[in-house]
Amino acid sequence: MNRVGIAAYGITPFTKDDKKIESILFESAKSVFENNSKIEKNEIDAVLVSTNNNSKYLAPILSETLGMQPKTAHSIENLCNSGTNSIVSAYSYIASGLADVVLVSGAERYDS
Repeated sequence: MNRVGIAAYGITPFTKDDKKIESILFESAKSVFENNSKIEKNEIDAVLVSTNNNSKYLAPILSETLGMQPKTAHSIENLCNSGTNSIVSAYSYIASGLADVVLVSGAERYDS
């Protein structure tokens, strides 16, 4: 079993601005690469998106917007447990050897 750790994080301000969920996800994920020079986009094997929003294809849209082509990209939606499930899924991908680096991005709008 591979060892697993959190290598970097990104965050956006909490706000009631009327931004699309795709924009919020992009801003937080983009900050991971801007603030952490040791992580390159081409190293990402999987992109997991955690949100309560019912928009479709958010993980592939985020991957494409970031200019990445991960092996897999999918959303994890489980109401208030979406974030935890995304972290557990990322851990499982890495621990099992299915991925070396996983980007987890979570976002919510105030009206979701």
